Amino acid sequence: MADEARPPVDQENVQTVEGENVTWIEIASTGTEDEATLLRGFLEAEGIPAQIENVKFSMEPINFGTMGDIRIYVGQQDEQRAQALLRQRERAYERLDDDTETVVTDEGPADIDDSASAETEPEQ
Repeated sequence: MADEARPPVDQENVQTVEGENVTWIEIASTGTEDEATLLRGFLEAEGIPAQIENVKFSMEPINFGTMGDIRIYVGQQDEQRAQALLRQRERAYERLDDDTETVVTDEGPADIDDSASAETEPEQ
């Protein structure tokens, strides 16, 4: 992954945000909105509500430390599970071969079969 997420967040610098019914804890930060959206989707697919805070400084074309971070927050009650899932996700990606012939699906890595015909969704 070109722009790696940096989970888990250093516990000394954890950001918390008090909401009406929940305390949000920062568990990861990325340099791009796309990666933040992927992480949020990953967590939500696992049943963990997540929020994104974009603090990107857009006056310059580069990131400046935390002024370029896009932060991912989860509720305090989900913090431990979310961090464990992100660590598990990171380990899975580290084990992948970095080639163009591997696709990662919900079931894990899959090889591309160039001779297979494309599956199409039935029209409704």
